[in-house]
Amino acid sequence: MNLPRRAPLHGPDPRTVVSLGCCLGFEPTREVGGSVLSLRLENAYLPRADVLWSRRLTQSQAEAVAAVTNATASRLRELPVVGVEIEGTTPSTKAMAADVANIAALGTLVGLLVVSEAGERGIYRRAARTIRTLRRSFGDLTVLPVEASWLDDLASRTWSSQLAPIPSPALRTPAGGETLEWSSSTRSYLRELGKRAGFIVAEPYVPDILAIAFESEQGRRASPLVHLYDPLARKSAHMSRTGDYLTASQVDLAWLLPLPSGLHDFLAELANLDPHLREHGMLYPELYRHIAVVGFELDSSDGKHAAGGLLNLSAYCVMGIGVSPTTAGAGALEAILARYRPTLGLRNVRALAHA
Repeated sequence: MNLPRRAPLHGPDPRTVVSLGCCLGFEPTREVGGSVLSLRLENAYLPRADVLWSRRLTQSQAEAVAAVTNATASRLRELPVVGVEIEGTTPSTKAMAADVANIAALGTLVGLLVVSEAGERGIYRRAARTIRTLRRSFGDLTVLPVEASWLDDLASRTWSSQLAPIPSPALRTPAGGETLEWSSSTRSYLRELGKRAGFIVAEPYVPDILAIAFESEQGRRASPLVHLYDPLARKSAHMSRTGDYLTASQVDLAWLLPLPSGLHDFLAELANLDPHLREHGMLYPELYRHIAVVGFELDSSDGKHAAGGLLNLSAYCVMGIGVSPTTAGAGALEAILARYRPTLGLRNVRALAHA
C-alpha cells in the first residue's frame, strides 16, 4: 500500500490502522477497483479510502460471483469490509460530511472516521454529530467516529483472526408461485453454485438487524413500545415481537461469507469506549459475524411485490440479483431499478433472466 511515511500532524500513523486490520484478519488495501465493490460503482467515479480492510475471495468464490454478475473473476479478488478515513488535521464539519459520504459511496459494511482530540478539543463530538445528521438525512449509514488515541492501544492487543462461526441456516420451502418449475431449478442452481464456491447458503436469508433493532429500542424505554392496533376502534396494544415493529425483510437466497471474529470483538470494544453508539442506533457489534455477499430474489412478476424484493436486496446484500423467468421480465425489473435509483440508490442490484 502507498501510505504516508509519517503520521499526519495530529492523529494516528496510517500504518497503525493497517497493522490493526492485519491483526483482525483482514488484508489492507486502498482501491475498490479490482474488488467486489467495483460492481456497485460501475461507470461511476471510484472513490478511495485512506485504508480498506478487505477479505480475499478464493478463486472459486470470485468465479461464482462473476457467473451471476457477468463480471470478470479477476476483478473480484477482494471484498472490502471496513473503510477508514483518517483526519489528521482540524477539518471543517463539511469536510467530515464528505468523509462520511465517501465511505458510504464505497459501500463497505462498516466505516470508521478517525479524528484526534489532540488537534482540536471537541472534534469527536463534532464527528459523531455529523454522522448522526447524515444518518437522519440519508438513512442507516454504518459509519462510526473513532478517537485517534484509542487506536494505539487497540492495535497492541491480541485479536482472533479465526472466522466467526455461522450456524447452518435451515432450508425453508418457498411460498406461493415461487414453487414454479423455473424457480425451483434456479434455486437449485444458485444453491449448488454457492456451496461449491465455499459460501454458506441461507435460504431464505433473514437479516439479524430487524430483531436487534426492536430489542434495542425496547431496552431503551421504561415502558413497552405501543402501536395503534385497531384504527377503527382506536385501540392501542403493546408490541411484543419484532414483527409488530418492523416488517420481515427476508431475501429468497443469499451467499454468506464469515468474517474474522476479531471484527466483532473490535467493534464491541468501540461500543464500550463510547456506549452511546448503540444507544443512538449506530452500532450493534453482534451483526458483524458474516456478510451477505450476493442475494437473490426470484420473481415472475414485475409489480410492487418484485419491487419490494429489489429493495431488500439493496439494503441487506453487497450485491443483489433479481431473477426473472424471461428476458422481458428482467427488462421490467431493470425499469424498476432505473425508477428507484435516483432517490434510493440500488446501484448494487441487477436483473437477470433465468437461463
